[in-house]
Amino acid sequence: NPGSFPTRSTSAPPRMTSPQHTADSRQQTAHTISVCCVLGAVCVVLSAGSGCAHVPSRQSRPAEPLPAELAAYYRYPSKPADVTTELVRERPRFTESLVRFPLSVPAGLEPTEPVVEFEWFESKQPGRRPAIVFNPILGGDYPLERGICRYLAARGLHVALVHRKTLKVSPEHPIDRLELLLRQTVVRMRQVVDWMEGEARVDPTRLGGFGISMGGMAGVIAAAVEPRLKAHVVALAGGPLATILVTSHDPLLAKPRRRYLEHNRMDLATFERRVRDSVKTDPLVLAPHVDPSRLFLFITLFDRTVGTPNELRLWRALGKPEATFVPLGHYTAYLSLPYLKRASLGFFRKTL
Repeated sequence: NPGSFPTRSTSAPPRMTSPQHTADSRQQTAHTISVCCVLGAVCVVLSAGSGCAHVPSRQSRPAEPLPAELAAYYRYPSKPADVTTELVRERPRFTESLVRFPLSVPAGLEPTEPVVEFEWFESKQPGRRPAIVFNPILGGDYPLERGICRYLAARGLHVALVHRKTLKVSPEHPIDRLELLLRQTVVRMRQVVDWMEGEARVDPTRLGGFGISMGGMAGVIAAAVEPRLKAHVVALAGGPLATILVTSHDPLLAKPRRRYLEHNRMDLATFERRVRDSVKTDPLVLAPHVDPSRLFLFITLFDRTVGTPNELRLWRALGKPEATFVPLGHYTAYLSLPYLKRASLGFFRKTL
């Protein structure tokens, strides 16, 4: 979490009343109407069924090649890692360990988290097994993620739950720090893949990714830049990040946003423009480089954190891959966790 913040400013940000703003408002209204039409159609399906609407993958469009400069941007020096592994718990069908090693840093990147740390759930099923990189939500101590990891490990998949600090904006840092944190997330995740590839009980040809919320957005980015990951489950994710940061009603994002604007005496439109200009590690930007046939999305219809319009926008940008729509919000989606576990396991067994 961000540290201490200055007191509330008495000056209000200027209102935008320009013709451009009026045009933007009309465009947003039209977009909202189209989203409502989509949601209405889906809700009809939901009311006639069991509560979830499953949409199979459309005809896949090919993934665009990743530009050479972007591939180089996420590259890092290859060097032997000084790995420490600590056994945490022994269970009948899997073991839990904590793995740490130094982050290999690309030139020009000053890491805020110089140590890679993840929980390793190793299945006891015989032979070389598939392995999943799990990217967690924005905050918390990972109880939700651990439950999913244990479920998958008990059924034959190894899982690496990657630890990460927050990605919130904070008044004492410039906006372009967000890009540093996102790039660091990608580099860290790729080095976890390096580690998994070298494990004797991992099948390196059957690697995948799983992400929820902010972790789901990181999963889409990973799908674009890390070809060794062959299948991805992406839950409650959207894009672009600038729009999510500006429109989210969740206090986890709204409070740091308000404090940043007050501290820097900045209006919302300027904030959004600066985030858009500085962040290139964005799921919506990288979506054309993802193969939709390797994705399974889990989308909520009443999300006020990421925003359902942003979830739908990302789904379309990804080529409308296989998805399940549920009539829940970002946090009430927890009620559908049993379904998410079963559906994700089925997807990984089908694709890996």
